[in-house]
Amino acid sequence: MIRIVVLIALGIVFFGPAFVNAAPGAQPSKQAKQTAKKHHELALAEFINKVVLEGEDNNLGQNISRVLGLEPDHKSKVFEKLEGDCGDNRYRTVNVVVEKVPETDRLKPVSVILQAKRTRPGVGEVDYFRLDPDGGIGKAFRTSVKMTPDGHGVPGSAVNVDFDPDEAKTLLKRELDFWLKGIGLKKKPAELGKAQASGEGKPADKPSAAAPDQR
Repeated sequence: MIRIVVLIALGIVFFGPAFVNAAPGAQPSKQAKQTAKKHHELALAEFINKVVLEGEDNNLGQNISRVLGLEPDHKSKVFEKLEGDCGDNRYRTVNVVVEKVPETDRLKPVSVILQAKRTRPGVGEVDYFRLDPDGGIGKAFRTSVKMTPDGHGVPGSAVNVDFDPDEAKTLLKRELDFWLKGIGLKKKPAELGKAQASGEGKPADKPSAAAPDQR
């Protein structure tokens, strides 16, 4: 069971036919902006639905849930990508936090958690993003943890630092481009689809990332 190694990505939306004949420097029309936003939301909604339907069952755990501002009893569905799958050697997860709708027994997404973990000599860093299902940023921060020579986090050494809004958007775009567009994914989408169909690359048990201190 993956405790929390969070993962989700609002990729750049390209304004389609509305801009084909636009003059240089022309401003996007209101309709074009609305169309782009709709496409953007559909892409994210489709990805969230895919995680809910195909992801592994997961539990974020009490510590990380509190830090992210979530109720600790919520379950989630998770996709995972190991360091070897990612061009930048980060370990990534996307968790879609769900709750059951009593009337239908359907799972309703209530939050999306992205995590990107990188380990360097002496330090581990984890970027966390909590998104609303429509893509709004609820929380974005980095946890830094001192690492022992054998690669374990030093208890009590975690420090959480919130990203400023501009940095949060930049780093979130990196993560969303990864999950929604496959940018930075070593396997091509077609190859990934074949691997998933054959059962290769499904989330496996992995040690938990050091949970951020509750500050």
